[in-house]
Amino acid sequence: MRTAVFTAVFVLVSSLVAAPAYAAHVAGTVVDGSGAPIGGATVAAGTITATTADDGSFVLADVPNGSQIRITAPGFATALLVAADVEGVRVTLQPAPLFNTVVVTASRGAARLATPEATTVVTSAELLASAAGSLDDVLRNTPGFSLFRRSSSRVSNPTTQGVTLRGVSGSGASRTLVLADGLPLNDPFGSWVYWNRIPQAAVERVEVVRGAAGDLYGADALGGVVQVLTFQPGRTRFRAMGEAGSHDTARFSGFGGTQRGPWNVDAAGEWLRTDGVVTVGEEVRGLVDVRADSDYTTGFLGGGVNQGAWHASARLSLYAEERGNGTPRTVNTTDWTQASGEAAGSVGDGAWQARASVGTQTYDQTFSAVLAGRATERLTFEQSIPSSFSTGAAQWTKGTSKTVWLLGVEAKRTESTVEELRYSVAGVQSGPFLLGGTEQSGAMFARVSVIPVERLTLTMGMRGDFWQSTPLDAALATHSASFFSPRAAAAWTLSPAASVHASVYRAHRTPTLNELHRGFSVGNAVTNPNPELDPEQLTGMDGGILWSWHGVSARATGFWNELDGAVTNVTTSIVGTQITRQRQNTDTVRARGIELEGDVRVHQRWMLGALAGFTRSRFVDAPAQPAIEGKRVP
Repeated sequence: MRTAVFTAVFVLVSSLVAAPAYAAHVAGTVVDGSGAPIGGATVAAGTITATTADDGSFVLADVPNGSQIRITAPGFATALLVAADVEGVRVTLQPAPLFNTVVVTASRGAARLATPEATTVVTSAELLASAAGSLDDVLRNTPGFSLFRRSSSRVSNPTTQGVTLRGVSGSGASRTLVLADGLPLNDPFGSWVYWNRIPQAAVERVEVVRGAAGDLYGADALGGVVQVLTFQPGRTRFRAMGEAGSHDTARFSGFGGTQRGPWNVDAAGEWLRTDGVVTVGEEVRGLVDVRADSDYTTGFLGGGVNQGAWHASARLSLYAEERGNGTPRTVNTTDWTQASGEAAGSVGDGAWQARASVGTQTYDQTFSAVLAGRATERLTFEQSIPSSFSTGAAQWTKGTSKTVWLLGVEAKRTESTVEELRYSVAGVQSGPFLLGGTEQSGAMFARVSVIPVERLTLTMGMRGDFWQSTPLDAALATHSASFFSPRAAAAWTLSPAASVHASVYRAHRTPTLNELHRGFSVGNAVTNPNPELDPEQLTGMDGGILWSWHGVSARATGFWNELDGAVTNVTTSIVGTQITRQRQNTDTVRARGIELEGDVRVHQRWMLGALAGFTRSRFVDAPAQPAIEGKRVP
């Protein structure tokens, strides 16, 4: 199953033994393809309905014999039964085919707006069945999804964990917003992503929305939105998983939650350790090269109350990791604490929602220079980056039979200090040197979805942002910018078997505090920050067709994007073996391509899926940096 929140239409018919014409008593259990019970599914025979319990069980009494019973649940195909006296019937709901789904955005909270965008969903069952070790490894199988680095997030340096959709890149910075239950997983200082912060046992599904979503989500959603959604309160649930492997690798992940009356509570935790592998090839490996080990512990504890007309919840999240980066002197650690709260209810014939979070993070890293022969290394500098951050957002949604309106505001603030110690060739320490600053932003946004005529849906959105970055160094000027991000989209149902969609958009990305104020080194290459960076600007469009026939579903989407002022690392000098680079706004990145997805139902219990992405992303129109024109984007 490869699409967002949906209602099933594929029908599985199970014929039961015919019985005389009298009222039947039907009892059984509803499960998914992995055998896990489905709570909250609806079982209906005309006006007689029941809802499955936490263990998937249901009972229907006094059902006319021979009548049709429908079993439905969000995210699954509808199953049909013929009523007859039977105890212990087991109904397995199958994933819906690609075509017959309602595609939605990664939600801004409880409100979900229909949109024709290309959206892919990875379910909990798929995560458990995947051989991939971490969430980002699973998402590599999503069309258009790419990472700046090739190694797993379990051992790669966090600063390399930027996410790109549809080839809109230029550096290791993330150009995709990654959310966990509506809150950013992107690091507030550098926008890289800590994929392991959410215990995998707690993940219900992951939505990937491709294409700029700046009209709703702002500067972080230049390439799209990835949303990790955990299991919601409402029934008692416990999940646990463990794994072990070579290189002394072990992981345990667990989740539990329950509800009593209006009150609910949930908790999750995950622990991993691995000795890792040596990251340098045997042909050049030296005494200085050691295993890139990794250890992390993460978890959250939350609770809330649901009074029907309104609900509120709070969550405390903790994360700590330690990584070795392949030599004894290169290590990094992260400690993260975050508290968040959410409340929602009804007002003015609509629904309101408010969310806020505060937190602190400390990121430490060391750098070294490896000497010729790779027998020894020397420390070059150390960095400690304490940060504090806060976010807040509120929105109001109202829907009618033909329109859905959303209005909202959002604000965030991050304060970070880069405390750096530097070491000479002789090992003499200097510093500390203090860099960093404060970043503040605010926004107003609106979106409306309209059905002007039958089978046609139009979606229009807009957002205005104001951004300001104030350096810690008083000698540097405050940098600010404001920008407008519009979007228009349409979806037209041609027939019961086919529909088309198209959208045009403009979005922006502001430089991170990391790009503005933090330098780093890799081997003999040093990359300097640039406090004068300007926001990137993206203009793009996409369109495609969705088709289905006799259990075969397919979708093809083409896209074209141009990113102006792309931030990338530009070489400024080469002296001997020493390379010096700086982050700069270069010229234009042009990314275009096509995404293909297909599902084939070969049996009531078997579905084959195929997907592919073809992307061409290059620097074009580069008078300021002619050496990179025509070059592939990293």
